[in-house]
Amino acid sequence: MGERATEWLREHTGTRVRVLDEAMFRITTGSCRLQLFTGNDLRPVAVVTQTSSEGRSLMNAAERFIEAVWEQHCPDKPEPPIFVANQLEPDLGIQVYGFETADRYKVGRPRWGPHLSTDELAELVGGPIDPGRGEGMVPWVYPPEGRLVFRVVTVVGLPRADHEGDPPCMPAPTPWWRRVGRQVVPRRVRPECCSYHLGDWRRAAAAAVAALRHAQAIHAPEDGIQEVRRTAYRHLDAQPDLDATTRRWASSLFTDPVQPHYDVGGYTNGRHRSQAMLDAGARRTVVGIWEPPQGRPW
Repeated sequence: MGERATEWLREHTGTRVRVLDEAMFRITTGSCRLQLFTGNDLRPVAVVTQTSSEGRSLMNAAERFIEAVWEQHCPDKPEPPIFVANQLEPDLGIQVYGFETADRYKVGRPRWGPHLSTDELAELVGGPIDPGRGEGMVPWVYPPEGRLVFRVVTVVGLPRADHEGDPPCMPAPTPWWRRVGRQVVPRRVRPECCSYHLGDWRRAAAAAVAALRHAQAIHAPEDGIQEVRRTAYRHLDAQPDLDATTRRWASSLFTDPVQPHYDVGGYTNGRHRSQAMLDAGARRTVVGIWEPPQGRPW
């Protein structure tokens, strides 16, 4: 944990009591386990734990989850609880999310905070905590109008991403001529410019494509996305030439897939990673696409 993260943990640590443990806390599009910890004169801490089979992920729907927790369980508080996302997937782990608060029970965009170990999380709330999913989980049933599938696509053909200058190394949508040019001359970025430009995205995207092709050769479409994920993870773990950062980014394309909207432009998720892949000159990558029930199988 870095110095700033250590300072943050020290500032918010205190003795709290777990006042709620709800196995199936739901919003319209997803679910999670909610453990709420409160203490005298301390900001409440909401520890939300989720598997990959519960609809919208904590990362993609963090605003909706924290708004629901705030309004339903801390309505008298002037700010939302501290939101700790515990995603039970490889390479995600336990992470604190911050938000730009706008109006009461409404928050702005999430800001990714420090990652915590189980011991550090226990230190934050002031006592032991169960980091597991707990009893009573009911797998999310996706609506009948579609399903998420993995596909291989060209990076240059991904929709343009609007980053609104955040981070500064991604200031504006990249014009088509520069998108094509970066296939030949990748952008040179400093490793310390932002977390998205760490690692070798060209290799990460290629490794993800190879992992998906490997999984597709093993599984039939009816096996489902979770089986494809598991096989892809195993394939990536077996690649000795991938460093830890590059393997983590490749895995993220299955854990938390880039989800472009080709019809209207933009993204449900993954616009920063799509830009990082474009900057690195990656040719092809893996994305998640919603298909209708009669859509093409992956």
